[in-house]
Amino acid sequence: MGAPKNDKTKEIKTLYQKYCKEHLDGEYLRLCNDLFDELLMYDENIFKRGRPNIWAAAIVWAIGSINFLGDKTFEPYASLKDVCAYFDTNSSTVGQKASSIKDDLDIDRFTSEYLHENNTILDFFKNLVITESGLIIPRNLLENNEEAIYEDEELTDEDEVPDNYIIIIEARNNMKQANLYELEYLFKKVLSEDEYLKKIFLTEPKKIQLHYYGRPYKVSLFENKLQQRLFDIVELVNDISK
Repeated sequence: MGAPKNDKTKEIKTLYQKYCKEHLDGEYLRLCNDLFDELLMYDENIFKRGRPNIWAAAIVWAIGSINFLGDKTFEPYASLKDVCAYFDTNSSTVGQKASSIKDDLDIDRFTSEYLHENNTILDFFKNLVITESGLIIPRNLLENNEEAIYEDEELTDEDEVPDNYIIIIEARNNMKQANLYELEYLFKKVLSEDEYLKKIFLTEPKKIQLHYYGRPYKVSLFENKLQQRLFDIVELVNDISK
């Protein structure tokens, strides 16, 4: 009974390795190999159930989905449909299997060991440091941390009432999905407990809308965090749609 399982495991590995070599790159191959090994450590019998081509496609997509493989602004690029067509599988089945893999191993877009070397999220995290007070800030702001705190205090206006606002942001380069995660992360750092980010999205390749419920002075705090980054706040308007 052990031989078929071993043969099936080898087949899964051969399938996803062939795809990576033909359509992706060496870094994706390495990450898929690492994920494959971790799945076997998680459960040595995990590949006992399910078709090899579905497992192979799900391994590729589990890695690809956290590295923006389906984003045309990234290289290499492949959609879920492309991956499933290669492995002759169903998109829904593979998507669910990939989600299950990520849930079982607690993997997401911020799991550094599974991020591709070209993933800009990785560069963003490498630039973060923890201050003595426990704050997480960009490394290039560390030297000016005390000054930034004083500026934050001066900008605080206790009389302001939270409302719905839209921040219009302009990027100096074309945006990638990873940049939206970076902006979302930075903006949430300036919000109080009774404030929240509603949504953030691209309206054009270099223009972003950030919708939030909160106080208008928080835009100035957010702008401080964008120092030396390739973004400019163009406008703040009331969100009349709410």
